[in-house]
This record gives sequence, C-alpha cells and structure tokens, in this order.
Amino acid sequence: MCDINASGIIPPKYRLNLIKLFMAKILSVASNEVLKTTRQLLLEHKGFTVCSALTLAEVEALSKKEKVDLALIGHGFHGPEKRKIAQTVNQYYPGLPILEMCFHSPEIPGADFILSDSPSELIAAIGLVLAGRRVRGYTE
Repeated sequence: MCDINASGIIPPKYRLNLIKLFMAKILSVASNEVLKTTRQLLLEHKGFTVCSALTLAEVEALSKKEKVDLALIGHGFHGPEKRKIAQTVNQYYPGLPILEMCFHSPEIPGADFILSDSPSELIAAIGLVLAGRRVRGYTE
C-alpha cells in the first residue's frame, strides 16, 4: 500500500491514507449471528471500527445514527435481499463504497465484490476499496 523509506519512516504523502484506513468504520451486514460475530472480531482485530447488522431493519437503524466509510454485505443473502440492503445503504449514504461478498457472481450492480470468504482476501479487498481502488473478484 505504501513504501517505507530506508530509515523505516512512512513518507508524509502516505500518512493520511494510512490513518484513514486504520480509522475506517465499516457497516458489516451478515446473514446469521455466527458470521456477524466472527466478521466483527476479525475486522476489529485488524483495527477497524465495526457496526454490525443482521437485518434490513438493523441496517436502517444503524444508518440513521452512524457515519461509516464502507458497507460490507456478506455472502449469505439471496440476490433480492442483497440488492435491498444495498439500496438502503445507498439511500442513507449516497456514494458510499459497498463491498459485496459472493460465492459465484455479484448481485449488487456497481458494487465492488470479492469471490472468496478468506479472511486475508477480505482484509486486502477492504484496504483496496478504502484506498479508492476497484475490486472485481480476487485481490491477488
């Protein structure tokens, strides 16, 4: 993501982006309690602040009171559910990046997506999206 110079100091032009990345707040939407908790723990362990939701109603409630930098929609939802969640996110956060997790093909038009549920792939994809890059499948 950035180069560290020979003295081990991060050049000033990269500092703000790193601060934004590690201070990012993510709205994570999962289809069951186990995925919600696991994903929240993973993201918090990597330094992110996380607002988790299981239902569309929870997404709406969080969206009314939280400011977030990225929405992460899990792979456990069917197409119409995913699109409705994304529509709600777009209603409250116009232009907010959405990262969709999916097994086969994306369901949310225009959203970034990852075709993996590997924790390292997920963290890499989040970093790329927060840095303003598009993710279309895999990050490697």
